Amino acid sequence: MTRRMCFISAMMVLIIPALSSAEVDIPRECRVANKPPGRCGWCALETLARRHGIRALYGLVEKEDSQSRPKDLERVVAAKEVKYRLQHRGAQDTEILHFAVREDLGAVVGFSPESRGAGGHIVTLVDFGDDDVRYIDPNQPSEVRTMDTETFLARWDGFALVLHRP
Repeated sequence: MTRRMCFISAMMVLIIPALSSAEVDIPRECRVANKPPGRCGWCALETLARRHGIRALYGLVEKEDSQSRPKDLERVVAAKEVKYRLQHRGAQDTEILHFAVREDLGAVVGFSPESRGAGGHIVTLVDFGDDDVRYIDPNQPSEVRTMDTETFLARWDGFALVLHRP
């Protein structure tokens, strides 16, 4: 009996970490494509809202005809009285990203501009691992992109918005 318990314990140690880093599945029909003039933040937010069935945030891309900044996204989510968790730009604590994946929620995250004078970009995070990060870019929502974690952390501006399920 003791050998069996040791074997089961050893197997659990190997299996549980693999289960906890599962990618957040966002069906294609929930993914919202970007529209001019670059409404990537609205698209990423509405993508998560559709995945979680938060109807109060449906149609954001059509209603909001401007580019979005993190504070705009937070303002709309708060006004709709949707529960959320937020980390502001400039912070680099990755716990919110681990939380978003562990709880199968996903997150809206911001990237710093790639060049001086360019605008930032906002995407939907679906996995955050030691080696790589997976996300949906509203510019190409049909695919899930992969970026190595080191590059992601260098580009990430610290902004993360996680919607809680209703």
